Amino acid sequence: MKPISKTFFKGLIAIIPLILTLYLLLWLAGTAELVLGNIFKFFFPDSWYIKGLGFMLGLPVIYFFGGFLESRTFRSLFYNFEELVLQIPVIKSVYTAIRDFSSLFSSENRGKFKQVVLVNVPPGNGQQIGFITVSDFEEVLHTFIADDQIAVYLPFSYAIGGNTVIMSRENVTEIDMSVEDALRFIATAGVVGNVNDDKNKS
Repeated sequence: MKPISKTFFKGLIAIIPLILTLYLLLWLAGTAELVLGNIFKFFFPDSWYIKGLGFMLGLPVIYFFGGFLESRTFRSLFYNFEELVLQIPVIKSVYTAIRDFSSLFSSENRGKFKQVVLVNVPPGNGQQIGFITVSDFEEVLHTFIADDQIAVYLPFSYAIGGNTVIMSRENVTEIDMSVEDALRFIATAGVVGNVNDDKNKS
């Protein structure tokens, strides 16, 4: 009985991410179909509408929106609109949480994580995985911080956010670990490590 339950839960753990990913994709597709499909029907005859057209329109809309953000003018307008959104108390909390969590895993922000490190956590001999985000404060004009200080970001496990700590270089140890593997390790509290290691076990 024990091997059966172990195999069952192993399969369950493997299939849950697939189901959740598929559900999210279907939800996004359905939302795009509903919103953009109705917009299409507003401007064009209903006879022109084909089921799935809203979703297909959503793909170029997202792409071109990302392209527009490359423009300084459009980016400025977007940030001004974002500032208006952030004036609304409840929406501000939800929006900033989702935005910050999404940007954490973006390739742009991952590039800002210069090095994966182990940080000494007092009291005792505990250590925590973090990322060096600023190694030279002269680059960001924080002249009031000592030369040997660095900024280390310490993400939370199973939660959104983290802490940025200014500390001496001697309190951190650089480790040979990719940013992606470190983020995965922290986000799952160490339950999931290196993807390549998981593949080698199979």
